[in-house]
Amino acid sequence: MIQIHRKRKKTANLGRMAVLSGWMMLLLMTGHPLACQVRTDYSVIETHTRSDRVRSGIAVGGLGTGYVELRKDGRFYNWTIMNNWPLGTGEPFVVKSYPRNDEDQSLMFFLVRYQVEGEQPRIKLLQLNNGLSEGALQGIDYYYPWMSAVERIDYSASFPFSGLTFTDPEMPFDIHLEVFSPFIPHDAKNSSLPGAYFNFTVEATGDKQVKVFLIATLRNLVGYDVLDKHFITRPHQGEHYKGYSMTCGGMDPAHSSMGEMGFFSLSDRSSYYLGWEHKHPYYEKLLVSDRFEDLNDTPNRNMEVDGRTVARHSDNNNQRCFSSIGVDHQLQPGQSFSHSFVFCWYFPNNYGGTEGNQEAGDDDYVIDVDRTRIQGHYYNNFFSSAEQAGLYLADHQEMLTEKTRRFHRDFYNSSVPVYVLHQVNSHFNTFIASSVFTKNGTFAIREGMSPHQPWGPYGTIDVALYGSVSAIALFPELQKNMMRAHRRLQTGQGEIHHGLQTDVELEHNGTWGVFHRIDLVPNYIQIVLRDYFWTGDRDYLKEMWPSVRKGIHYILRERDSDGDMMPDMEGIMCSYDNFPMYGLASYIQSQWMAAMVSVSRAAPVAGDRETGRLAEEILRQGRDLMDSKLWNGEYYRLSNDYRGSHGMDEGILTDQLIGQWVAHQSDLGYLVERDHVRSALSAIFEASYRAGFGLRNCTWPSHPDLYPIHETDLWVDQANTCWSGVELAFASFLIYEGMVREGEEVIRTVDNRYRKSGLYWDHQEFGGHYYRPMSAWSVLHAYLGLGISDGHYSFSPKLSQPEYTLFFSHGNGTAHYLKQGERIFIRVNSGEMEISSLRIGEPAGTSASGQTENPALAPGKPAVLINGLPVKARLNMKEGASLISFPEPKTLSEGDILEFVR
Repeated sequence: MIQIHRKRKKTANLGRMAVLSGWMMLLLMTGHPLACQVRTDYSVIETHTRSDRVRSGIAVGGLGTGYVELRKDGRFYNWTIMNNWPLGTGEPFVVKSYPRNDEDQSLMFFLVRYQVEGEQPRIKLLQLNNGLSEGALQGIDYYYPWMSAVERIDYSASFPFSGLTFTDPEMPFDIHLEVFSPFIPHDAKNSSLPGAYFNFTVEATGDKQVKVFLIATLRNLVGYDVLDKHFITRPHQGEHYKGYSMTCGGMDPAHSSMGEMGFFSLSDRSSYYLGWEHKHPYYEKLLVSDRFEDLNDTPNRNMEVDGRTVARHSDNNNQRCFSSIGVDHQLQPGQSFSHSFVFCWYFPNNYGGTEGNQEAGDDDYVIDVDRTRIQGHYYNNFFSSAEQAGLYLADHQEMLTEKTRRFHRDFYNSSVPVYVLHQVNSHFNTFIASSVFTKNGTFAIREGMSPHQPWGPYGTIDVALYGSVSAIALFPELQKNMMRAHRRLQTGQGEIHHGLQTDVELEHNGTWGVFHRIDLVPNYIQIVLRDYFWTGDRDYLKEMWPSVRKGIHYILRERDSDGDMMPDMEGIMCSYDNFPMYGLASYIQSQWMAAMVSVSRAAPVAGDRETGRLAEEILRQGRDLMDSKLWNGEYYRLSNDYRGSHGMDEGILTDQLIGQWVAHQSDLGYLVERDHVRSALSAIFEASYRAGFGLRNCTWPSHPDLYPIHETDLWVDQANTCWSGVELAFASFLIYEGMVREGEEVIRTVDNRYRKSGLYWDHQEFGGHYYRPMSAWSVLHAYLGLGISDGHYSFSPKLSQPEYTLFFSHGNGTAHYLKQGERIFIRVNSGEMEISSLRIGEPAGTSASGQTENPALAPGKPAVLINGLPVKARLNMKEGASLISFPEPKTLSEGDILEFVR
């Protein structure tokens, strides 16, 4: 014990010190430790680092199917496949058991039983649990010592693939596992399958023969929130597989958790044990047998009560029913075998909902949603059972695997730094973790998704301005369907909703939740027209055009109080919902200008030149005001209430030119002077980026380090913090402008920050799996300087090496842009790429303007070839760029190569 004494006279202290010194010397001479010494002779020292934290992993599942999250400890987290909260509207998924019982750690797991020649059998659990529940048992170190967790797991992941290698000094083999669900951009059906592959390879490392039995186990979670039910397990068998599906009887067939789930083992050597619950006799049999007896013990998991069959349960209503299936092999030293399991499910009753006014129940939590109707899943169109889904995955394994691997391979076949590719790749996870994809084909991504609750609506329009870049690049039809859902909700006056309710197809009058935001109409116009520019879908443009026109007139009529044709900010009323801005605000102004240049470009195709002329007038006025009222000689001010009383705000907002970023994506030119753009970007980077920390949302010259948010009445700090979605969009903007080093520095900082936090697969803002960081896709196009506008492709690559390869989306598929000396190749990997004209902005050896008709292949003359054959084209040179146009649009199919020879 340390005692604190008052200060005494110096002479008294000297005497006391002498006595104490004597005692200390005596203790040291006799070997007794002093109380203040730190012992360092403990037998075991363990170090726990932040990299040991298990906080995120890749989602296993398809678009809108719900998912299970596999993390680096081999465990499965965040089950949402049963239409349960927070991704669905069903009850939160909770295993009924005593408080602090960790049975949820044993919902799905893999075991390996092995027996070395001449030795006793052993069992290894292929996961590392933190609690006492292991393999559906409690405390195995006490009463089942034959089984233990594997010693080590080496983890690697790149969406959609998770790789885990299991090793143990006691185990005379290594086990490699690859897990993925099919993810095939531009193929909605095969990217929304309710299932996944678990591909194992077992490699013998010992010097003796060993018998190996690899086992997959799944708990029946159907009706997790219903007590009055009974368990049903059905075995399935075919020429090269065995499997099972589990469901429940006695339930309302329309209940949200009614459905099926199961496993298939893709080998005729498979065997199963279905419907077990306890160590006795399942694990006892497993210990003495090297394969199962194809036993279905599910009837013993039920009992008869008053003439009804109900599931057995403990006194805390815990109803347990597990089923296992496996494959056995005998390995000689140096041999190996590979095997695949298919995990599958079918829960068709996905209910939509509206924002509710619920009160907390007995458990003191609220699911604040009122259910509407069953909107289902897209997979409902193709399957009516888990068996059908599992067999589809089994029968098409080769095709689905090859297409998934091909996209992944094409994506990484790029000269972009690998950490950049990893960062972009990580946000594909949000497609699975936060999406709804209804039976009717409506798709949307939730603004935020955490294990305990959703955040914001679906398809939040201001966040979609950033995140939907990934959706239009990879699943354009789904992105357009989301915007159609927004169009259906537009008010009669023209106002756009902040987002979609949990029933994403619900049509209703008036706005709900957050509304009266001034950025929503410009958000909507920019997204709708970008989607048209990228896909060239003119029918979509004409379908959506009336809502665009209505939105413009809503802003001019309702949101322009001073008559300058610009939206007027009146405080906190945009995506930065804790930033008061007044009058003209650069964030809003740049978006309104981007919306108007988009309208001007699309109006002739929509057959509405009158609206086009109005947009051009607004754009001219907007440019004048942007430069005269917001430009301060270095950057664009946060806001200027030039006709009001709030004055100018000199804040340096990172997103002050977000509209220019949008314009670059569709080659719409510069909204303001290019020198101003470069100056503003440099000012933002200098003021708000800090290496090792990140890029702040906003910095004020009067507060260069931290804005004193604690001195304000603002409810949360949005200025000093870093939103990774904004950081990644800004990084791509830097790269578009040729500031590649700065852009890559921002990306590396984001990448390192999320690696260190353990949340690499779960970016945070307003909740997790946040939608905004899906802006990352724009980084890929920025390296190419790519803008797409209804068949016109503008390339201005930012790499300087003589040869490179860059991956991109052409709106209806994917392709590679390759430079090899004086030759440029565009190789289509998937889909059809329709090209009416090209601009290639690399130096072509001359800066003179000129024109060449029908170039021949003579040396020194430029030429355009498709699949090696010259094609008729008109070539112009302008300001160092090659302009190529075709008499008729050229359609390049998968495998086609367009070549431009300088």
